[in-house]
Amino acid sequence: MSTTENTAGGARATGPDRPDVRAAGRRLTTLEVVGVTGSVLLGAVVWAVGLPSSPTLFGTPLSELTVPVALLVALTGVCVVGAAAARSAWRVVHIVVASVLGVAGGFFLWGVAVVWEPLTKPLSFYPPAAALAVGLFLVPGVLGGLVVRKPGAAVYTELVAALLEALLGNQWGFSTVYYGLVEGLGAEVVLAVLLYRTFGVVAALGAGAGAGVAAGVLDSFVYFPSFSAASKAVYIGFAAASGAVVAGLGAWALTRALATSGALAPLASGRTRELV
Repeated sequence: MSTTENTAGGARATGPDRPDVRAAGRRLTTLEVVGVTGSVLLGAVVWAVGLPSSPTLFGTPLSELTVPVALLVALTGVCVVGAAAARSAWRVVHIVVASVLGVAGGFFLWGVAVVWEPLTKPLSFYPPAAALAVGLFLVPGVLGGLVVRKPGAAVYTELVAALLEALLGNQWGFSTVYYGLVEGLGAEVVLAVLLYRTFGVVAALGAGAGAGVAAGVLDSFVYFPSFSAASKAVYIGFAAASGAVVAGLGAWALTRALATSGALAPLASGRTRELV
């Protein structure tokens, strides 16, 4: 019998949630590095070449989806490589918890959308400053990644939340869905790079910042194309900072609170100690 520590802050997963021992402590292979590099380069090519203006998707010309698709290609490749290296399978409890968090997150995002205009109006004196509130939209994905601790959890949770937000109705329509997908991937890619082995405050900050960068890039090219290069850089920086502080620290604190309450007892994130 051995004892494995696993704090609510999340040093490592344990027991049935523990990654394959062959993945622990190893570096990416040459093939995996090639996969990551190829995904990033392919995303860059999509961005540089662009998509045709027709056909349309839900009334949106494909050309307007160039940036989301480019980010989707690049981030998905990195996440797939990280997930394959982690070798950590989902169980029914993970699906249930991620789905519950996604639904709760959808109502939360809808509420944020309702108050978005009055919330950001005081920041209108400097348009890029609106990105300081972007982190609110990233909480579900980061929380899902920290709580469930499985490859794809951040993407799944953020996407479910975005779908529900769109169904409830907001001012952004269909774009909410692909935003949720890309934002979830932004958080996921950081956890994938860590091979899903650590989920503490540093990982939370990184996941939040990653989601913030993804959201900031989308916003600055989709909604604010008239921004100068400097303003876009500031916007993305503010979004990353907001993601790290609001979504990262916020989700980390929520995970600890849920673990303390016993709500996460079936998961590694809810156990402070497990005997194997």
